Amino acid sequence: MKKGVIFDMDGTIVDSLPYHYKAWEIFFKDNKVENFSKKLKDYKGGGTLDLMKAVYGNKYSIKELKIMSDDKEVIFREIYKGNIQPISGFIEFIESLKSKKILIGLATNAIRQNAILTLKELNIYNYFDRIICGDEVKNGKPNPEMFDKTVESFQLDKKKCLIFEDSIEGIQGAYNSGITTVGITSSLSHKVLMDAGADATIENYLNISDKLKKINISFISPF
Repeated sequence: MKKGVIFDMDGTIVDSLPYHYKAWEIFFKDNKVENFSKKLKDYKGGGTLDLMKAVYGNKYSIKELKIMSDDKEVIFREIYKGNIQPISGFIEFIESLKSKKILIGLATNAIRQNAILTLKELNIYNYFDRIICGDEVKNGKPNPEMFDKTVESFQLDKKKCLIFEDSIEGIQGAYNSGITTVGITSSLSHKVLMDAGADATIENYLNISDKLKKINISFISPF
């Protein structure tokens, strides 16, 4: 039985990806970067700074790229604030986890300012026992660093934990950590997520009890 659950954020608990894409579009156009759609498509994972490095290479210093990354995230928060919506069934699910005293973690490549905005607008910030963000680790996903650190803080065996993820990089990071992972098909198909290493996939958190039973996942107490 599982005693700890770790969630990714963007695309896993909220449908924020269209707002991130729009923020990148605005940023790249303001900075006269062409073919931004292809650059986003070719991106292989990590945080905002990693994408900046992939786009600009050695053209700018790390300090300059960090400033540019912050600028993009400001754009994102400006257009996202007031529009934050959870994936269907998520709020009920996390409230059920909390009532069962399941440890809850957030492991996201997003920066902490974005995580705070999202969780506080959903009124669930205090539900999380550990929050680790992309600007607080040496290696973003698909590196398992943030998952490993979250489980370590839980003081649980990895077999007692479960991860929910929506991206290839996140699924790979969970796989590399050796933790059972459920993929959320908010932007990618069942096949793509399974091929990346997911143990199962779900569309959303509605009727989550039945969905988890079908893949033989249970918690300290049944839902």
